Amino acid sequence: MLKGFNVWRKKQFVRLAAGMVACACGISLMGCGAAGGAGKNSGSSGAGGAGNSGGAANTAAVNPGDDYHAELKLAHIMPIDHPNGLGAEEFARLVKEKTDGHVTVSVFPASQLGNEKEIFDAVEIGSIDFAIIGFGEPAKKYQDIGILDAPYIAGDREHLVRILNSDVVYSMFDEMEGHMGAKGIGAFYYGARYLTTKDKLVSGPEDMKGLNIRVPDQKLYIDTLTAMGAVATPMAFSEVFLSLQQGVIDGQENPLATIAANKFDQVQHYLIKTEHIMGANALYASTKTLESMPEVYRTAVLEAAREASAWIDGKAFEAEDTYIEQLEANGMEVIEDVDKEAFREMTAYIYDDFDQELVNKIRAVE
Repeated sequence: MLKGFNVWRKKQFVRLAAGMVACACGISLMGCGAAGGAGKNSGSSGAGGAGNSGGAANTAAVNPGDDYHAELKLAHIMPIDHPNGLGAEEFARLVKEKTDGHVTVSVFPASQLGNEKEIFDAVEIGSIDFAIIGFGEPAKKYQDIGILDAPYIAGDREHLVRILNSDVVYSMFDEMEGHMGAKGIGAFYYGARYLTTKDKLVSGPEDMKGLNIRVPDQKLYIDTLTAMGAVATPMAFSEVFLSLQQGVIDGQENPLATIAANKFDQVQHYLIKTEHIMGANALYASTKTLESMPEVYRTAVLEAAREASAWIDGKAFEAEDTYIEQLEANGMEVIEDVDKEAFREMTAYIYDDFDQELVNKIRAVE
């Protein structure tokens, strides 16, 4: 009787052990499947395994699996119909197309998620994935990138686009990651910056004295307008129209597309062709977002950024060509007789703040 019981107990033990092994294997397989699952933080192992030898790793790099999905956010401060706004939508379209819908981008325009500083801070920590803004915010932590906002850096808009597409600029974009939690993934023409005023005609530095001119809250813009003779007044972009309307400030400076899209012609009279900064913007990505993606999707996003940047260049050129006529038709008086050489000389010292080897590299781009 006891012998039979011992045999029965041994069989039960074997069954129990087998069941435990099967359960452990099932849990292990479930864990492996989760690594390629949905969400923007999944897929890190797929990206990291690209360099490993063996069939499984190579398959993951090329085809990480249909279960990967990421829903990402892009924020900017411009209206939807501004070239930047249109470009944001084009980037989102390209990302969806290039990833077969596995990565989607929702666009939040017109300062819905904050001003430039708030947006860029959020990109750095990964709560916003992409941003379209200027170079001023990144320059607070990585000064070299600010050279792209320096006064009179390019001869014309075509020259500026060649600079933006150069290895010099994309090397700086890569270098950004050593200073902050974001990097540039595309750069594009924003527009030559014009000065606008309500009552004061400006043709040279003498006319700028005492004028309160709104500028972005960024050192280079403050230094540039101060050097030109104005009282540079930092202010969030969302406050500019009302401040112009109420006379809190005398004027502002921006590209034509921005002036037109935000209807500054309703509160300003003079459109002054200083072209003191040949403006550019960039598309930035959160480092956390990029690192979370399987390599195949990260590559698709970077390709989409370059293509969208070129697309925005074309839209910005078109806008600049048509907006000056529109603004003039709306009653603005265009002042083309401007002493740019005097302004160039007064702002030349700003380049002293940058590494001279970098200045020479930028100037070497033809």
